[in-house]
Amino acid sequence: MNSNPTITAIAVGHLCQDNICIANGFPKQNTSIHIKETEIQSGGASSQAIAAFSRLGGVAGFLGVLGKDEKGDWLVNDLKKEKIDTSLIDRSQGNSSFSFVYVNSKNAERTLFNYHDRLPSINFTQDKIDYIKKASFLHLDGTMYENALEAAKIAKKGNTLVSLDACSLQVDNEKNLRLVKMADIFITNDCYPLKLLNEKNLEKAMLKIATFGAKYVIATCGEKGCIAVKNNKIIRYPAYKINPVDTTGAGDVFHGAFLRALELNYDLDYCIKFASAVSSINCLSIGGRKGIPSLKQTENFINTNKFSNLEEKCL
Repeated sequence: MNSNPTITAIAVGHLCQDNICIANGFPKQNTSIHIKETEIQSGGASSQAIAAFSRLGGVAGFLGVLGKDEKGDWLVNDLKKEKIDTSLIDRSQGNSSFSFVYVNSKNAERTLFNYHDRLPSINFTQDKIDYIKKASFLHLDGTMYENALEAAKIAKKGNTLVSLDACSLQVDNEKNLRLVKMADIFITNDCYPLKLLNEKNLEKAMLKIATFGAKYVIATCGEKGCIAVKNNKIIRYPAYKINPVDTTGAGDVFHGAFLRALELNYDLDYCIKFASAVSSINCLSIGGRKGIPSLKQTENFINTNKFSNLEEKCL
């Protein structure tokens, strides 16, 4: 049992081993292509987010179930290298999650082939309940819905803020809405809100979601930057101008960086600027984990790179 009271952010969600292959382009079906480089890193949306939180100086933990296999051993050890608490991770018979990530070096885009484990749900024993309630933030990616929902319920019984990476849609949309309405911090891609609300306009969808109760409502839009709801208006934030090497994990680390910025008591505008910087730096390296910067590296990047003026849009 972990009794460390300093853990301030806990992640519940996807953790997998990424097998990364870099090639000049992507092959058509029934053809082949030569691989330039390979690498193995940890992956998974909530895993990358909590790793970013930790590298930026936060004290973090991870809750989940891994297989009693070599991949599971490797994943636990890799979390420990990131100074992420693993004391309440459960191990079960079966295979841990893994992915094959194909990176196109011509445009830095990636294609994923994911194997999601068939392991049991988290058994939320009293030590895990206390673990969540003592934290400032609970970060979820929703990939294992029952785990996410139960963890969110526990957080809501205390003072733990629920951060949702809205990236994984359930077939039953009522389930999606239920989880979204429990979020205090809602950060999504630019597709999820449209599907969630059957809406064609992202900005209108975001304004609607902002009425559900979250204090922070943000959508990341890749090289176009992101939009946020502030004072019932849509604010558009730019992206840093970079030459990306690999965009894997860009959105994931944005979440962790945003939480760390909140913990440092930055205002919304600077939280987004900070998270955008971390995301940009991460895109300068292969994989979703290796390029996550430290707090000092992030501050240096912000001080030496232009972040354009904000654009306010009223609907």
